[in-house]
Amino acid sequence: MAEFLSIEVTGAEELRAKLARAIAQLQKPRDLMLALGDKMVENIERRFDTKRDPSGAPWQPHAPATTARYAKEDAGKRRGTILERTGEMRRNMTRNAGDDYVEVGSNRLTDGGGWVLALLHETGTRRMPRRGIFLADPDAGTLGAQDEADLEREIEVFLDDVFGA
Repeated sequence: MAEFLSIEVTGAEELRAKLARAIAQLQKPRDLMLALGDKMVENIERRFDTKRDPSGAPWQPHAPATTARYAKEDAGKRRGTILERTGEMRRNMTRNAGDDYVEVGSNRLTDGGGWVLALLHETGTRRMPRRGIFLADPDAGTLGAQDEADLEREIEVFLDDVFGA
């Protein structure tokens, strides 16, 4: 006498629909890219609050000559703190994303429009120390440890959502 096991699969249509949604989200992950950009902008906001770069090192203070010039130009009015004298650079942090990229940056130019102000601070200049905003190491193009951990967490959340975990 032959014995056999019979298994009935139900809900196959629901499973196929879930798989189709997951494939569509993975093929067009713009939502993930937007979430990654939002997280980076949030982390940059925290850097302005703590006055620290992505590695956790404090931003270098203004040179005495810069402090004196700002005091004269501002005529005794309090105009903010390091990298936030007017607040324009902080307010102009932005992100842009598509299915295969995310960009985080600033559209705040120096007076006269010659340079993106945040990039001058990111890399430093001959006369100004680096005050990292975006990267832990701009030469290597590496993120800070907290940024990496936060972005990994965003990816995990996205994948959990895609696969319904």
